[in-house]
Amino acid sequence: MSTVKKRGPLLTAVVHTILIFLAAFQLFPLVVLFINTLRTDAEIKQTPLGFPEHASFINYAETWMKGSYAVAFRNSIFIGVCVIAIVIVGAGLAAYGVARLKIPGRNFFIGYFMMGMSFPAFMFIVPLYYNFSEIGLVNTHASVIIIYAASYIPFSMLLIRTFLVGIPRELEEAGKIDGCSEFGVFLHVTMPLSLPILATVALIVFVWCWNEFLWANTFLTVDDIRTVSTRFYKFVGEWSRDLAKIYTAGMIALGPIIILYLCLQKSFIEGLTQGGVKG
Repeated sequence: MSTVKKRGPLLTAVVHTILIFLAAFQLFPLVVLFINTLRTDAEIKQTPLGFPEHASFINYAETWMKGSYAVAFRNSIFIGVCVIAIVIVGAGLAAYGVARLKIPGRNFFIGYFMMGMSFPAFMFIVPLYYNFSEIGLVNTHASVIIIYAASYIPFSMLLIRTFLVGIPRELEEAGKIDGCSEFGVFLHVTMPLSLPILATVALIVFVWCWNEFLWANTFLTVDDIRTVSTRFYKFVGEWSRDLAKIYTAGMIALGPIIILYLCLQKSFIEGLTQGGVKG
């Protein structure tokens, strides 16, 4: 027993040291990125790793205006919110169906959704572009909203289903005794209890939509409808000689994601851990 007590603090110190090292390793690129946004282009080219002589946020104002990031932010937020709404409704209903309803062959549907995640996305670019161009959806937000929703529903459904399996059936049966229909139980009992996993799914989907480049760069080629990721790509091509503005553009693109994770990390971790344990 005494040996265990002596090893406890030592093991804890080792674990904390490793975690601190890993955290520093992960945060170092972000810290360098942020510091370089406060420097001039000449300072960065002279010393890539260093502190600014006179820290200034002027790069943010210039990059925001010259990169038309106000429009790009509006487009990305609009697309992300629409996709989240579709995914939450579609994946939530599907997850409830396969987790709670006695549907014939529901294991087939679970396998079907899993199979939908196994195909690489680029396989469908050419036929989808042809079909969407025929019906006039190319260079519209609707094109990527449809693609993103269809791509993210399978994973989201399986994640939500894993969480729903752990909810006691007695709670739903109590709702039915009180007079709720099946949809009423889903809406008033199951969904409120599933808020942690729904918040997790919403965060994951929004991050995917925000960072996605391949589909957005293929279907959104007009500046007025570009997303942040494609706007950043074009901005780097236009300002490739100004490293300060490129660093700043990268920080502007990453900023909302970092803020979201910091604000919603508790719900994000709770949803993942509860879903993992209950599944």
